[in-house]
Amino acid sequence: MHLTQVLQPQLCISLLQVARFLGIPKSRICRIEHWMHVLFVHRTDQGGQFISYRKFAAWSEACARTILSCTDLRLLEWLGHVIKSEVQRFAYPEDVLVYWRHLWQRRYRELQPQQSTA
Repeated sequence: MHLTQVLQPQLCISLLQVARFLGIPKSRICRIEHWMHVLFVHRTDQGGQFISYRKFAAWSEACARTILSCTDLRLLEWLGHVIKSEVQRFAYPEDVLVYWRHLWQRRYRELQPQQSTA
C-alpha cells in the first residue's frame, strides 16, 4: 500500500491552494479532480495539468494527523513501514522527515503499555 492510499481521505486541497501553487488566478481553474496519486487540474488557459499531492503542505499535515490518530502499536508500526517506503521513493525536505519521525516516536511512546515494576 502506498502512502497516497492511506492519506487520500484526509487530504483537503482547495482551489485557492492549487491556484496559489500554480501562480494563477482561481478563475483560470475550471475544476480539480482528485485522482489516486495526483490532482488533475483543468485550466482555461492550457488544458489539463497533473500536480503531485506531495507538493502541498496539506500532504505533510495529513501524514502528521494520521500518525497522531493511530490507536494501537501494530497500526503505528505498519504506518511507519508505509512512510519509510514512501521516503525511499520520493525526496522530502529533511525538516518534514524530522517532524514525522518525532511524531511517530512520540506516538509510539504514548501507545506502549506501561511497564509494571514488580
